[in-house]
Amino acid sequence: MRNSEKTGDSMEPINQFIKNNRKIEENNERIYQELIRNPKIVDLIQDEENPLTASMIKNDLITLKHYADQPLECSENSAGGCDNHPDGYIINIEIRNGRANMFYTPCPIKVRNDEFRKRENLIQSYHVPEDIKNATFDTIYLDEDSNRSEVLKEAIQVTEAVASGEESRGLYIHGEFGIGKSYILGCIANELKDKSVSSLIVYVPEILRDLKSGFRDGTTDEKYRAIKSAHVLILDDLGAEDVTPWARDEVITGILHSRMVEKLPTFISSNFSIDELEYRYSRTKENGVEETKARRMTERIRALCKEVRMTGDNYRTR
Repeated sequence: MRNSEKTGDSMEPINQFIKNNRKIEENNERIYQELIRNPKIVDLIQDEENPLTASMIKNDLITLKHYADQPLECSENSAGGCDNHPDGYIINIEIRNGRANMFYTPCPIKVRNDEFRKRENLIQSYHVPEDIKNATFDTIYLDEDSNRSEVLKEAIQVTEAVASGEESRGLYIHGEFGIGKSYILGCIANELKDKSVSSLIVYVPEILRDLKSGFRDGTTDEKYRAIKSAHVLILDDLGAEDVTPWARDEVITGILHSRMVEKLPTFISSNFSIDELEYRYSRTKENGVEETKARRMTERIRALCKEVRMTGDNYRTR
């Protein structure tokens, strides 16, 4: 009697196993039938070079189901991400060594967002207002009382040359306070960004203060190297800073000399013409008149930039 009880007890798990196994097989068959009717799987089956076979489908049923079940299109949500592919990636199938292998590629929305972030990072700046960093050639105000349109043509021409990799001098744009010189520089930076060319915009008076204060925390060398080696350097408001031998000889002339030797594109704005700038930099409180050192600096500006005078009303007083 005990033996028969043991036999009965052992039969129950076996029967349950068979029942569960049958359910699994039925479920797998259902999935299989769904898959072979799915348009994406049909495309893989009909691939002439490396077709998906029935045995491959059965061996990689879950992998193929994940692939088949994902939405065909992306759907952007309010946060700018993809609703249909929250992680930003699409499942793809590659037939390799007789198996259906899954690999991932970024969805179009992720590609677009990554490209946007990459392009945003193409413009770096030190102490430059947001309106300058966001300026575009299309938003420049042109009026009859200024030569802004002529400067604009020059800026577009040089920017296109730099973006195409041609060896070209930048621009030294000078004129009265508040007429839009810095805005033109911002336009150049954004146009270069749209053409995937990186630039660094530096507000000269503030960066000199930064470099001086950096002696205390050891950041001077790093910032100096970044400015000196920027792919495209844009110096805004040169000459507005306090003129010292250190600023002229160690910082500005050093940066300009390095860029001249390396033939790196450089753009500058100033309230002074190059001749006026030379006069201003030839006189310091510490050392008196040093015309040769000032000329050494301005000679490098002339080598790097074409001088352009800009005229117009002061828009900051409007």
